[in-house]
Amino acid sequence: MPKARLAAALLLTLATGAVAAQRAPAPPAACTDFYGHVNAGWLAANPLPAGTERYSRWNQLNAAGMAQRDQILNGTTAPEGAAVGAELADFFASAQDEAAIEAAGIKPLQPLLAIVDRIRRTRDIGPAIAALHAAGFPVLVDVKVLRDVTGRPYAQLAPGGIGLPDAAFYTAADAEAATIRQQYGQALGAWLRQLGAPEAQLPAQTAQVATIELQLAQATATGTPFQILAIDEAQKVAGGFDLRALLQAHGLRADYVAIAGPAFLTTVDRLIKTLPPEQWKVYLRAQIARDLAPALGRGFREPWLQLYDAQLSGQDQSTPRVVRARQLLEAHVPELLDAVYVERFLPLPRQQRGREIAEAVRTAAVAAVGNATWLSEEGRARAAERLRTMNIQVGRDLPQNVFAELKFERDDFVGNVLHLRRWLMKYAPVRAQFAWPAEQWQPLVALMPAENRLVVTAAALQTPLLDDSGNAAGYGGLGALIAQQMMIGLTGFEGADAAAWNQRVTPLLAQYGAYSAAGGATKVNATRSFVQNQADLAGVEIAWAALNAQGPVSPADAQAFFAGWAAIWARQDEPTALARAQATTDHAPPKWRVNGPLSNLPAFAEAYGCRAGQAMVRPPAQQVALWR
Repeated sequence: MPKARLAAALLLTLATGAVAAQRAPAPPAACTDFYGHVNAGWLAANPLPAGTERYSRWNQLNAAGMAQRDQILNGTTAPEGAAVGAELADFFASAQDEAAIEAAGIKPLQPLLAIVDRIRRTRDIGPAIAALHAAGFPVLVDVKVLRDVTGRPYAQLAPGGIGLPDAAFYTAADAEAATIRQQYGQALGAWLRQLGAPEAQLPAQTAQVATIELQLAQATATGTPFQILAIDEAQKVAGGFDLRALLQAHGLRADYVAIAGPAFLTTVDRLIKTLPPEQWKVYLRAQIARDLAPALGRGFREPWLQLYDAQLSGQDQSTPRVVRARQLLEAHVPELLDAVYVERFLPLPRQQRGREIAEAVRTAAVAAVGNATWLSEEGRARAAERLRTMNIQVGRDLPQNVFAELKFERDDFVGNVLHLRRWLMKYAPVRAQFAWPAEQWQPLVALMPAENRLVVTAAALQTPLLDDSGNAAGYGGLGALIAQQMMIGLTGFEGADAAAWNQRVTPLLAQYGAYSAAGGATKVNATRSFVQNQADLAGVEIAWAALNAQGPVSPADAQAFFAGWAAIWARQDEPTALARAQATTDHAPPKWRVNGPLSNLPAFAEAYGCRAGQAMVRPPAQQVALWR
């Protein structure tokens, strides 16, 4: 090595060693920058990933939740004592047992085929369709059980019964659509052959199926817009096609239904009345085979994969059967995955502590409202009633018997799929009643104002929001977030109450508008973040009151509380992007979501011994108090 280069290398080595020997910069003092004080370790350990503009504790929580979800979806065994998890593992194991699937042949379809075989006359067709729905095969009409804003279940009826993914494929004149129709016809022939149709009858039977699907597709394409009808009015549209029997198959009695394309139901009624029962039997057998082909042996599955994966989706490789099984569960039975997630990853004591914190926060909020002399008596009564009646759900709970009937066999995948579908039909109203806006592996604390409902997912019941230590940080993290969302639901004041509220919160505009967004000239958009800044301050105030209501708060607990709030907002930001975001964001930068509300609280200054004039102590005349 040349001497000059060697000297440079030695200098670089010495310099690097000298830097390494230096101590890491001390974190900011608590009374100067509490956000930086609490989160210094996290910020040092979690640099901004390349190519990203921000990275936060919430990103970590999301990633952890996804990893935990994937453990469930990739497992064919479950921990000891995990009853629901064991059933799910058996389901996934059955999806991978190719030998058992091939050996079963069409035996798992026999109960469905027997329903079709009982059709003798025109009047048997409608009941057979309803019976197929009840047996786990929702043919012809897509029925979804939903909830209205009052929580009542109702049915949404949409066109179904066609094998191609878009009704336009049946009528389009272009060469691509013609090719797809031809390949679909070949697949229909293959499926009917597997069901035992004589070779000589395959062309005629395929044509019979295509005739019905074409007319259904035409009705779908010309359907009227979505509309809500009383059940009696909807029955008039459906004619002789018994909608009540169809809904009963789903365990639902509804006063009204949402119809997506009433013309479709009229067409179904006409086809039932005019087409021979034998043609309907061929059509229904073909639909059974098509729908369940991905779960059946090669004779069914290969034509399905060639049409749907290769031709229609353009996939170079077919989706593995077990992956499709996972997708099925994620899309249609999220509460089953939720139950397994809670069973495996949410210890019961932690869930119970989360609920205790939530109830303590509710009690403190009611007390704060009662002490709000700036509100009218009517305003206080209305706010208190909203808090008392708020449905707070911490971790998803379903009635214990919901999964009791959900039993899977490790060697019967098709039977398991049908059993799962029957379970879905039976418990559709219950599932609609307990629907959530997110899955349990997704960290979320959110108010649903229209339902006066506050939800906390299982993934939110972990560090940094809540841990198993039982210390006051749980009130500062989870408790303050719950209070934040809870108090958002109270801000729709009217008249003099609205004026009084505005007077209390308006100083936040000047406070946040004075903060630098990213250390430069760009200021925090205090107007856009106004509502959230109110919620953050209210949340910390109410959660602090809730903690104090549990008994004397030690200095250590007080510090743990405020550190709990600060820890949940740790985030790395690219400064230019953070400054640019002020034009559109509804949230203050994380530093000010911590320092902004805490600098208004005398309790914070007392906990850390902060003095007047320090950055984390706003002058008493400028301190904003909302609910204290």
